[in-house]
Amino acid sequence: MIYEGMHYSSSVTARFADDYIVIDSSAGVSAGDATKPSKGATTDMILKGAPALHVKAISGQQHGEDWTALLQVASATHEGMWIDSSDGWVKVKSSEPGWVRFVDMGDHYELWQGKNKDRPLINSDGRLRFAAGMTPGRFNIKV
Repeated sequence: MIYEGMHYSSSVTARFADDYIVIDSSAGVSAGDATKPSKGATTDMILKGAPALHVKAISGQQHGEDWTALLQVASATHEGMWIDSSDGWVKVKSSEPGWVRFVDMGDHYELWQGKNKDRPLINSDGRLRFAAGMTPGRFNIKV
């Protein structure tokens, strides 16, 4: 699971939004309607947000302290598809995509498109995007 920042929470987790990958700050668990108690529970909880993105690294290669890999979706939603960003926007597709480079920054990772760190991953109004000339976002991985 990929998330934005140094601390994991459901509101900073990469999620599906149709074919795009987004960070949905409204996602998470909230208290439900207290006037409608559920059987055997003291509170009613509601899960908000699209399914979280789970990926597996395929054909990973070490490059010093960095590594590159093709990212394949491991979530039930779009399972077996690939993470692609050929047009910059991060989305799922059925054919094999380009490489993603993970640069270890100690307390977080920078993710770059291509083996040569061509474009950094950023959060652009909630949608994940690889964009040239931008300051890299801070991401982490939860296994």
